[in-house]
Amino acid sequence: MFHLYFSKNETRPSSAEPSRLRKTLGQPELSGNISRASAMRDVKDIEIRELDMQEHVGGGGFSVVYRGYWKHTQVAIKKWVAPEITDEIYQEFREEAMTLGDLRHPNIVQVLGACNKVPDICLVTEYLPTNLYSLLHERTTPLDRPRIICLALDVARAFVYLHSLKPPVTHRDLKSKNLLLDRQWRVKLCDFGLATTTARTATGGTPAYMAPELLNGEGKPFNSKVDVFAFGILLNEMYSREIPFDGMAPGDVHAAIRNGERPSVQISCPMRLKNLIQLCWDADPEKRPDFEGIAIELKDMGAV
Repeated sequence: MFHLYFSKNETRPSSAEPSRLRKTLGQPELSGNISRASAMRDVKDIEIRELDMQEHVGGGGFSVVYRGYWKHTQVAIKKWVAPEITDEIYQEFREEAMTLGDLRHPNIVQVLGACNKVPDICLVTEYLPTNLYSLLHERTTPLDRPRIICLALDVARAFVYLHSLKPPVTHRDLKSKNLLLDRQWRVKLCDFGLATTTARTATGGTPAYMAPELLNGEGKPFNSKVDVFAFGILLNEMYSREIPFDGMAPGDVHAAIRNGERPSVQISCPMRLKNLIQLCWDADPEKRPDFEGIAIELKDMGAV
């Protein structure tokens, strides 16, 4: 859940609150890419003492994710940790909280509230027991083609919603580890730490899923079609059950994608599914379909 596993030796943040945060808390303007400060008012304020953190289940960057309880309800707690909670780190937390606070969709993880007092800043969401990466690569659960298409359609539905918003929300970190599964096999998208509503400079991502336009140097524009590229990589991963670019160093992955290399598509992959995969990961963003078209194509392949 939420990125790669993190060290159990948690680094505790400083208790000193940055001076600018004391000035900006509660003010209506933000300098970040998602400037919906009013949305923070829609995210329930939770006190850290209300949370019972259990085992660490994931994390990445400046955040660690725990399974825990809030008001006797099992939840996921994404806690930001660093030697010091800087203005930039706090802004990252606040933007993700605001983004999720605005989203309402059955295929997107539900935010329940947030602790916004430094140093104990964290995001509280519904808890789901596993993720798609675990299902694909750590288990032997059989996945036939209809099941794969149904799972993929859930992902597509989340992005039809995100990209239809005004302005559209680009997730920018679609991958199997950021897709959670409930006990009814419903997929829910999580981790909006890189989400943006503007075509600003790309400063992060997961190498194997990053579109070529995200790898062409700082300042290059991109749009929501980067999510479509990642979906193509994901769809092939779901069918092949192989980790994309497994074992390659990040720099080598970047070079391979820029040179037009893609993961191998299995010979047994149905032609219609193969065509969709290859359209999604086309080097030219204009040639990639949108998620509305992807959802229609998946339905036509037999999903219900």
